[in-house]
Amino acid sequence: MNAPLGPYFFVSYSRADTTQQHKIVAELRGRGVNVWVDTENLVPGSPAWEREIERSIRNAAGIIVLLSPAANNSEWVRREISFTEENDKRIFPVLIHGDENDSIPLRLSSHQRVDLRRNFTQGLDQLADALKDHLGVTAVGKKIKIESKKSPTLPPLGDMKKYAIPLGLVVMGIFCISLTVFAIRRFASVELTATPTNVPIEIEITRTPTDAKPVDNYPDPIGKIIYTCQVGGDEVCVMNPDGKGQKQLTDSPLASFNASLSPDGKKAVFITIDSKISEIYELDIDTGKTKQLTDLKKNLGSPEISPDNQNIIFHYRSGNDNLQLWIMNRDGSEPREFYKSPGRDAHDPTWSPDGTRILFAEGRGDNNKLYIMDSTGHESKLVNDSIDTRGRSDWSINDLISFDQGGPFKHEVYVMSIDGDNLLQLSNGNNSQGASLSPDGKWIAFTGYTNVADQDLASCEIFIMRTDGTDIRQLTHNNYCDYQPRWGN
Repeated sequence: MNAPLGPYFFVSYSRADTTQQHKIVAELRGRGVNVWVDTENLVPGSPAWEREIERSIRNAAGIIVLLSPAANNSEWVRREISFTEENDKRIFPVLIHGDENDSIPLRLSSHQRVDLRRNFTQGLDQLADALKDHLGVTAVGKKIKIESKKSPTLPPLGDMKKYAIPLGLVVMGIFCISLTVFAIRRFASVELTATPTNVPIEIEITRTPTDAKPVDNYPDPIGKIIYTCQVGGDEVCVMNPDGKGQKQLTDSPLASFNASLSPDGKKAVFITIDSKISEIYELDIDTGKTKQLTDLKKNLGSPEISPDNQNIIFHYRSGNDNLQLWIMNRDGSEPREFYKSPGRDAHDPTWSPDGTRILFAEGRGDNNKLYIMDSTGHESKLVNDSIDTRGRSDWSINDLISFDQGGPFKHEVYVMSIDGDNLLQLSNGNNSQGASLSPDGKWIAFTGYTNVADQDLASCEIFIMRTDGTDIRQLTHNNYCDYQPRWGN
C-alpha cells in the first residue's frame, strides 16, 4: 500500500468499530488530514499486512487510536500502541464508544483525549486542529487544541539564573513574532475590506435592550426547521417551529449535514461526505428516501434551492484551491462555475426571496464579509464593511439579513437591512450562531450553547427568537449536539 502524500496519521481501531472508523476517516480527510487505514488496500492477516502496519507506524506523524470496549480488548490495537511507543510516536486517543472504565487502557489513562460520543462534529474539529497543530499546520476549524493534563515543572529557584538569558530571548522573539502577525493581519484586513467609496465604513451596532418585552399579537412561528442532529454522528433532522415533531431523516454511516428545504417544504438538499469528497443529495421529507444529485468528486457545501425550484447554488472546492460558487439545474444536471474570487474563498450562498440575487460570504478562513450579486453572476457588491463573519447567512422576505460574528465561544446573532444599515445585535451570551430567518421574516432560528461557562461543545441546541431579539425559546433538549438550523416552509 502506498502511504498518503505528505505527513499522515495511522489509525488504530477494532474491526468491531469499522463503521465508525469509516465515518471518522472520511470526516478527517474532509478536514484536510491525511490518514492511513490498513483495510483500504490490504487483506487483513496476509503476510504483507503485518509488515505494512509496522512500516506505516514508523513513517507516520502519529497514531490515532479509536477507543471502545472492543478496542480495549483487541490484541492488535494493544500491539499497535506498544509499537508506537517503541518508535516514540505521538498518540491521539479518541473515545468513540463505551465508558472510560471499559474503553480506555491503563497505558492511555493519563493521555488527554477527544470524546466523540456526544458531540461528533465538534469533537472531530478539535481532533483535526490538534493533528494539524502537531504538524505545525494552521488549523482551519474551530480553534480548540488538546492540552496536556500535566502542568509544566519549573526548575529549582537556584537554577533559574541559567534560564534568564534564554528566557529573555524567547520573550523578545515572541514579541517580534506578535508584531509581524499583527502587521500581516492588518495588511490582509486592508486588502479584504477594499470597497467602493459609497459603502459605509463604520456603522453603529444597536443592541436589543435586556428588558425589552415581546410585542402583543405577534404572529406564531410557521413552517419547518431542518437541522443537523448528532445522533451517533451527523444526520439530518426536521421539526416544527415549536420544537414538536422532531424526526430523523437520514441514517447513514457517512456524515450528513448542511441541509436546506425546497420552496414547498417537501424536499431537502444536503451534503454527504465520503473519504476526501462530499456530494449533494436530495431527500423526501415524508418518506426519507434520498437521491444523489452530484458526482463531481470534489468538496461541495451549503446547497440551496432557488425560490422558483429551478436551480441549486452551492460552494465548490477542488483540492487546495479557494472555494468557489457553483450552480446547477434542480435535478443536478449541468453543474458549472458561477463565481470565484482570486486568493479568497466565496462560499455559503443563499438566494434573495425573489431569486434575482444571491447573498454570499467572501474572505479567508473565519474572516469574511457578506456580498450581494445578481443571479447572472455579475455586479458583486459589499453589504457592510464593519462586520466579520464565518459566512453562513440568510435573507428574509422583508429584506432582512441575518448572520453571526464574534470570537471563540462568543458568537452573537445580528440582523441588518440589505443595504448594510440598521445593524442590530439580537443575542447576548450563549455563543449564538447559524442564524436562519422564518418564511414570514418574523422569527430567527439559531444554534445556542446551554453551557458557555465551561465551553461545553456538547451543549448546543436549537433556539428561536423574534427578529427584535425577544421571546427566546429553546426547541431541542437532547444529550447530543443539534445545530445548523435552516428554516423553510
